[in-house]
Amino acid sequence: MEKLFRNPGNQSQAVELKKTAHKKHILRSIYFNGPLSNSELAKSIKLSTPKINSLLVELIDDGLVEELGRGDSSGGRRPNIYGLVEDGFYVVGITINVTRTIISIFNSCNKEVSGPHYFPIKMQSDIEIFRQVNQKLEEVVRASNIAPEKILVAGIELPGLINQKEGINKTYFPEVNNLFAELKKIFGIPVFFNHDSKVRTFAEQHFGLAKGKKNVLMLQVDWGLGLGIIVNGQLYAGKSGFSGEFGHLPLADNGVLCVCGKQGCLETIVSANAIARQAREGIKNGSSSLIKELVNDDLDKITISSVIEAANSGDQFAISLFSKVGEWLGRGIAYLIQIFNPELIIIGGQVAVANQFILAPIQQAIHTFSNRDISNETEIRFSELGPKAGTMGAAAYALERISK
Repeated sequence: MEKLFRNPGNQSQAVELKKTAHKKHILRSIYFNGPLSNSELAKSIKLSTPKINSLLVELIDDGLVEELGRGDSSGGRRPNIYGLVEDGFYVVGITINVTRTIISIFNSCNKEVSGPHYFPIKMQSDIEIFRQVNQKLEEVVRASNIAPEKILVAGIELPGLINQKEGINKTYFPEVNNLFAELKKIFGIPVFFNHDSKVRTFAEQHFGLAKGKKNVLMLQVDWGLGLGIIVNGQLYAGKSGFSGEFGHLPLADNGVLCVCGKQGCLETIVSANAIARQAREGIKNGSSSLIKELVNDDLDKITISSVIEAANSGDQFAISLFSKVGEWLGRGIAYLIQIFNPELIIIGGQVAVANQFILAPIQQAIHTFSNRDISNETEIRFSELGPKAGTMGAAAYALERISK
């Protein structure tokens, strides 16, 4: 298995290199699409069926692929179906954000076999944070009884401006020129990272609502506000990888100062942190709300979860907060619809849990601020992957990168 994913040697091994590339393609195809027939693999990889069969035999011998029986046939001989051996290999997905770290381990069939595990490690501009995360990962691996040598790769979703080509996170580690190399030293395995909104869009593209679609936008409304973009079936990154900073568009006049230094950014109105802040301010200014009781009068403990809980209990103050959030989010979405003309917009993150309170004002704002001939072509849906989108997307993204 290690040989399969190890970087190749000299060019005299060209034939073996080609075979290895084909094997990786087979593993990647089954991982992202589920069990496939030999004919489906041949079509996907553009190889003859006999060649695919030969490669499958080797992968079976390697303990990575297994034959699952015969599939359906529209005529003629029923095809053989092949899947991945569940414990053939494992991939790690890690979320690191400004509130916590989450670690999950997925097997070769993309099933979460350990996790999610939550740790109070917050994002900071110190590379030592990754040593802390690796220490927790080692603890998780030991507790899960997974052989460490079977873990191929780790993927991490991070906040910040991330240049994939150069391996730089300009926001948190601007002086580290190749963060990929540094992380490999720390974790002892290949590590790939990307911006959280792009990682979650990748998860939606392969396992969620965006699967099979060509033009999709994914709004990650969490502690911040990020945007993932799929154009013509490809995840769009922009020139330097900085696309999707939708939350830092200053749309509100005389608004709150944002962490980016501008005033009135959309993120300061619709994010989970913004909602908690607005709840605290409203209650301090005299608004009556169940939220106060839920946090035992300690307003500093108000989170998006307590606001959602109050809204679900019929608290009018909490519901009004989400109505305002939906209206502003809808305004922003109206601009996106007219710029991108997407077939689908997916809304995910902690704020999406309040979908029953924000959907109607989102739709009303879209009708108000967008051309209906364009907006009527766009479907608005809430992510069905839930909180696991981050670690699942990070793990799958890392596997795709190592499999190339």
